[in-house]
Amino acid sequence: MPSTLIIGNAIPETVRRNATATGPATIRIGGVGAITAQELHRTGLDTALLTTISDDAPGQTAQNLLRQQPFAVHTAPAAGTVGYTDVLTTAGEPQELDAVYPTISWHEISAAAIALIPQYDWVAADCNLDAAALREIARRTPPGRLVINGTAPDRCDRILTAADYPKAAVTLNRSEAAILYNLTQTANPVALAHQLNTQHLLITKDANGWQLISPNGVITHHPAIPAPPDTDFIGAGDAATAGLLYALAAGQPPTDHINPAIARRLQHNCLS
Repeated sequence: MPSTLIIGNAIPETVRRNATATGPATIRIGGVGAITAQELHRTGLDTALLTTISDDAPGQTAQNLLRQQPFAVHTAPAAGTVGYTDVLTTAGEPQELDAVYPTISWHEISAAAIALIPQYDWVAADCNLDAAALREIARRTPPGRLVINGTAPDRCDRILTAADYPKAAVTLNRSEAAILYNLTQTANPVALAHQLNTQHLLITKDANGWQLISPNGVITHHPAIPAPPDTDFIGAGDAATAGLLYALAAGQPPTDHINPAIARRLQHNCLS
């Protein structure tokens, strides 16, 4: 089975389901990197995570949570805090009550990344990494074996710094796609995929499901998974990334694995 290295953040995530944001809360591992690694591991793929860890309270909590994960975890010292998030999920769409999402720099992870990337068949990174890190990871990963997750509207432009290097896939949400349409002056997802130098482009659209642009330019649309109004959707987009990555690594149709990966995430959230 192919092996995959996920490079991204891992932060403690406090989840509240009480409408007044009080009462019992669940603390679990969050962050794009950690959630993607969790969901990829659930597909059965050999998975490892490279992230940073700080010496403060959030970093210690993250480290304790990472020790409980069933996949390999490689860490590098963080220059500052790893961050955290405090989320209310009772309204269905997650509402952040408080959050800190530091950027991971190439300086922090360069030694570990340079050593680890050659050991894995596939690499996935996200835009919580700085532009230099994304560019260097793209340069060091074999062509067509890298997946990049847009992560957040205020960070997705970092993908453009890696546009010179061929990628297997880029995943974006609707807001990130709108920003990149503007920055690249493109008007449709096929043209955007070309500008990003990616074989596949996955755009998630919340209640409107998702669309996938394949290497031959075919666009397929898929509806969202039916879910109760109070469903905890945190990490659903990262799960979609994991489903796509699994399909590419296993040589299977991506459309067969994206919704099942999202469904697994929603079930995990329900039980956690």
